[in-house]
Amino acid sequence: MAGISLNGVYNHFIQDYVSKDVTHADAHRKDELRDVYKSIAKHNKQSPLYLLTNDDESRNDAIDIKERARQLQGNIFSLSDQDDRSSLTHTSAYTTDQNRVAASYIGKTPDQDVGVIGFDIEVTQLASIQINRGHPLPMEEASALSTGSYAFDVRLGNQEFEFQFNIYDSDKNIDVLQKLERLINKADVGLSAKITEFENGFGALEIASHRTGLREDSHNQFDIYETSGDLSKGSVSTLGLDNIVKPATNALFTLNGEEKSAVSNHFTVGSKFDIQISDVTDPGKPIHVGVMKDNEALRHHIMSIMESYNRFITDPVGVENDKFKSDRVKNEAIGIAKLYMTGCEDIGLSFTSEGTINVDEEMLKQAIEASLDNKQLSSIKNFTDALIKKAKDISVDPMKYIDRPVVNYKNPESTKNVASPYITSEYSGMMFNNYS
Repeated sequence: MAGISLNGVYNHFIQDYVSKDVTHADAHRKDELRDVYKSIAKHNKQSPLYLLTNDDESRNDAIDIKERARQLQGNIFSLSDQDDRSSLTHTSAYTTDQNRVAASYIGKTPDQDVGVIGFDIEVTQLASIQINRGHPLPMEEASALSTGSYAFDVRLGNQEFEFQFNIYDSDKNIDVLQKLERLINKADVGLSAKITEFENGFGALEIASHRTGLREDSHNQFDIYETSGDLSKGSVSTLGLDNIVKPATNALFTLNGEEKSAVSNHFTVGSKFDIQISDVTDPGKPIHVGVMKDNEALRHHIMSIMESYNRFITDPVGVENDKFKSDRVKNEAIGIAKLYMTGCEDIGLSFTSEGTINVDEEMLKQAIEASLDNKQLSSIKNFTDALIKKAKDISVDPMKYIDRPVVNYKNPESTKNVASPYITSEYSGMMFNNYS
C-alpha cells in the first residue's frame, strides 16, 4: 500500500459505503454476533474457492444488495420489541382513567398476559420536586451583598458542587439575582433557577430540583450551604438560598390495596407495565390497569411487513448483466412469498403479476377484528422468519449474486474441511482490492 494513507482508505469506505441510517438490526448482542461469526465460518468451510473480478462495479453491486438485505432485516426488527422478532402478538395496556393513570405494556409474554394480569391502583399523592425561594429584595436598589468574591456549595444526592461569583460596586440586587440564575442554569447539575417577581418591585431567586421524591435516608433533594474558605461569606443567609418553600415528596399509592411509594410519578409494575401517574384518584374509586389485544398494531405490523417485502423486490439495485444477477435476488424473495403467502386472499393479501403483495386494508382490518386463525397467522410469521433468514444469508455472502468462476472445489472425500485464514468471507476484504 505504498503511497496510500490508511486513514484515506477508511475514510473512502465510510463516506462511500457505510449506511447513514442505523436500525435495530445493527444493535447486536453478544450471542447475535456469535451467530454471525459461526455463519461466516460455516460458509467458509463449505464453499469452494472463487475467482473474484477486481472492478468497482461488481463491488458496488454486492454492497448495494447487502445494504438492501440489511434494511429489510432492520425494518422487520423495528416492528417488534420482543425476543422473537417475527412475533405477531401485539398487546397494549389500558386503564379505566387514562387522564389520571397512563399505562403501556412492556412484558415479554403477551399471549399469557392478555385478559389475565392487571391490578387496581389508587393514588393519594404525586411525587414532587423541591423548591427553594430566597428573600424578596428590592431589585433596583444596590446589592444587599458587599463588594467581593463569594461562594456557596450545593449537595445534590451524593455529589457536591461549588458556585463562585463576584459582586461589584455598581451591582444592584437584580444584577446579583440574574448572575446567580445564569450561573446555576449554565452549570446544569440537576437544578434550575429563575427570578420570581413580586409587587412593589421586589424579586427573589427560586431554585428547583429536576428530580422528584426522596430516596431512603434523604431529607432533601438538595441542600445549599457555605463552608469555610478564603472567599466572602453571607450570600446564602442574605439571599435566603437555603429557604425551602416546597419540600420534595414521594408518590404514594396502593396496588390492589397494598401501600406503595415511588420517588417518581413514572415507574414500572411487575416488569409488565410502564405507569405514568398525573393526578390523585377519587377516594375509594381505584383505577384498573390491564392488558388487551391491540388489533391496530397487528394490522400495522402486517402491512409494514408486506411493504418491506414489496420494496425489497421492486427497488432497483444495479443492472442485470453477465456479472450481476439482480433477478436472482428478486426471484428468491418472490419464491419465499409464494411458498408461505399463497392462500391468504381471504384476509386481503394477494399477489400481483410483478410478484408484489397487494393489501386490501379493509379486508385485513375485518379479518383481524374477527380474530385471525392460527393457520393464517402462522403463514405470515413463517414468511417473516424466511425473509429474516434470507436477509442474513445475503449479508453473510452478497458475492453469490456476482459472477465468480470456481477455482477449486473442496475435497468431497475430506472428513474435515477447515476455514481459509485469508477468506473469512469473500465480502470482508473486497473494498480494499484497489489499494494493494
